Amino acid sequence: MADARRSGGVGDRTVNAVKSSPSVLERLYGGIEDNRILTSVRRGMVLAIPEILVGSFALLLLSLPVGGWQALLDGLWSGSLRLLLTVVRDATLGVISLIMLLTISYSYEEETPAGHRGTLPFVSLCAYLAFTYGPEGFTFAAFESSRLFGAIVVTIASCALFTLLSERFSIRMRSYTDGSDSAFQRSISAIVPACLVIGLFALLGVLLTRALGGADYSVAFSGWFEGLFLRMGRGLDSGLLFILLMHLMWFFGIHGSNVLDGVAHEVFRAGMDVNLVRLAAGQAPTEIATKTFFDTFVLFGGCGTLLCLVVAIFLCDRRKNVRGLSKMALVPVLFNINELMMFGVPIVLNPIYIVPFLCTPLVLTVISYLATLAGLVPVAIHAVEWTTPIFLSGYAATGSVAGSLLQLVNLAVGVGIYLPFVRLAQARQLRSLEKQMERLAGEVRACEAAGERPALLARGGQLGSMAKLLAEDLRYALRSGGVRLHYQPQTDARGRVWGAEALLRWEHGPGGFVYPPLAVALAAEGGFADELAAFVVDTACRDLAALSEWSCRELEISCNLTAGQLTAPGAPELVKKAIERYHIPPGRLGVELTEQDALSGAPQMTERLAALRETGARIIMDDFGMGHNSMLYLQDSQFDMVKLDGSLVREMTDNPRTGEIISTIVRLSESLGFRVVAEYVETPAQLEALGALGCRYYQGYLFSPAIPLSELKKYIREH
Repeated sequence: MADARRSGGVGDRTVNAVKSSPSVLERLYGGIEDNRILTSVRRGMVLAIPEILVGSFALLLLSLPVGGWQALLDGLWSGSLRLLLTVVRDATLGVISLIMLLTISYSYEEETPAGHRGTLPFVSLCAYLAFTYGPEGFTFAAFESSRLFGAIVVTIASCALFTLLSERFSIRMRSYTDGSDSAFQRSISAIVPACLVIGLFALLGVLLTRALGGADYSVAFSGWFEGLFLRMGRGLDSGLLFILLMHLMWFFGIHGSNVLDGVAHEVFRAGMDVNLVRLAAGQAPTEIATKTFFDTFVLFGGCGTLLCLVVAIFLCDRRKNVRGLSKMALVPVLFNINELMMFGVPIVLNPIYIVPFLCTPLVLTVISYLATLAGLVPVAIHAVEWTTPIFLSGYAATGSVAGSLLQLVNLAVGVGIYLPFVRLAQARQLRSLEKQMERLAGEVRACEAAGERPALLARGGQLGSMAKLLAEDLRYALRSGGVRLHYQPQTDARGRVWGAEALLRWEHGPGGFVYPPLAVALAAEGGFADELAAFVVDTACRDLAALSEWSCRELEISCNLTAGQLTAPGAPELVKKAIERYHIPPGRLGVELTEQDALSGAPQMTERLAALRETGARIIMDDFGMGHNSMLYLQDSQFDMVKLDGSLVREMTDNPRTGEIISTIVRLSESLGFRVVAEYVETPAQLEALGALGCRYYQGYLFSPAIPLSELKKYIREH
């Protein structure tokens, strides 16, 4: 649609990302984030967002701390509404380990260059079932949130091992499958690796079960922690250790709240009973570190005090996807349900958020404990439901407004801790986005230089995922008004504007303007190149009509179409309808195609160009060089305008032969009746040399970059 060199390309992008060189910490985070394992885990969690969202809202509706609502759930349709919500919760959050196993293994498979498509999720599932098979056989408890860490570890390990073994055995097995289809070959070559992987995890599961005396490993860990905290008691030290362990587990995908549930009830909830006994005896409560204390002053927003993160995102994060996720998660987080944020941002296994996720609850524990110890806030003596929202829970637990005020202070402190890391996460993502977009643009440039068609959507790994994301975003932007045209003015030897070239502009959020040929390539691969062409032609004609009404000059506008768009069945009709719709006089709209496109498939292209000329459009050859074939084709086709290849203009002042070539083309234009336009005119010396060679029409940064229609009108008025 547009040549990046005159449309600005990557160099013209307005990138809002941080431009300073990355710090040591950022480089460390970048190295971790580029790891295939962590990338697979994060993408797997993103794929699981719909199920997590549905399950979170079902859990929210089941847990609302409103007596009337709970009575309604029990009474409506004989409890059928509660049953329905329970089924939805158990079918989503209740099997979150299964969901993550499938999505992470799928994401890992996408990261592999080739491999066994569709095989890894099933191998991982079988390996995990074999690993968790206990004395009582298989139970659905293996898919609960408390087993998430084990599911992630087994998934990644089984995928990595299967991929490694497949590379060793695939060549050996291929000799037995000559002539078979590819699916059969993949299945046969996967037999030995799958047997080895599943057998290995079955062996590991048996050994672990025997080592624990037949007990489940999660139950064994819970019992060990319970004994540890019973010995420590309920002081500030045990409270800090409790919070630290819970959040460490959560960060690595272990449902810390479930693992330490016995500790929460047997140790810290028992503190509430002690306080009630003392109150009944007329004595002051002494137990500060209780379950209600943690739920009220530390864990508002769920583990990690994620309400603070949500507020921090609203304050400083400009990423639409993250802000949108936070908006969806706000209501559940207000009721201390954090799964959507944990797996959506994600927090789990995200190196950027490990510091605030661990430190915020620890800092708030110290603040709240000291405030209570100093008598600034009453001891929490009233049990409240864990889903009670902030401020309401503070007042209900302490019976004082001071409890709510302490929550407000903690909220402000927590937001302050999260803010720099939200900014860092934003900067990291923008750097990564810019890097991936530059790599994709480089792929397109390389294909352009080699005369090949890019295959971006077929790529695997991060680059392929980025290409697919950009293609979908481009499709949406095209249909929602997010794609625009800018215009680069064209002037004559007197400096008077006679026309402009329409150039594609698509700004992909904070990442800036996308390299135009990249957008065109994505549209072609994505199957909506014709839709993009229709937008460009229609918009160019509409703006040309607006210019004609605004100015008495007979201005011209040209737009770029690729060979694929020009040879599409409806291309001439598309141009004709746009010209008729906006009443464009003949010769005022130009259609540009590159010399390479013009010379590809000459008979068909010649026929199509003739049909386009019949619509009243001018035909323009772009990036015209001095090849023998192109000269012959120019004589046969009688183009209305020729634009000199940029290399000719740039080399003209240093290479006398280049000047002779330009002079020859200009003389040829006089005899054949076409106009010659010099692009990429960037210096006064180039302009002077072109004038001496007889070239009278120019386009380039010396005059103006590509600008919006409103600025084009101002430029025309001044020139």
